[in-house]
Amino acid sequence: MTMIEVIAVVVAALVVPYGVQLIKHGAVSSSAARWLAIGVSVAAGALCGLAGGVPDGPGAWLACVMSTVGGVQVAYAAYKSAGVTSKWLDALSDVSTGWGDGSEDER
Repeated sequence: MTMIEVIAVVVAALVVPYGVQLIKHGAVSSSAARWLAIGVSVAAGALCGLAGGVPDGPGAWLACVMSTVGGVQVAYAAYKSAGVTSKWLDALSDVSTGWGDGSEDER
């Protein structure tokens, strides 16, 4: 296991749940809760994206970006369940790919 994978596991297993509990129990203000959720979600996403190493080709960069977005959304979903929201993180979940959402032209 590489060091980046170890850090990713610690963030996913300890930091995210601990942050959610801080917010649920009102230990931080609403503004601090929002920034905590954003910061930890972005950190978790970055760690997810880089867990396989630094990308060296176009395909690896695409996988890194998609893993990062997925990691951010997974971590943020935990915070959203505790009542923390962010306009730009919520907007990530509303992005449409155009596949299977009824927006394509069916002939």
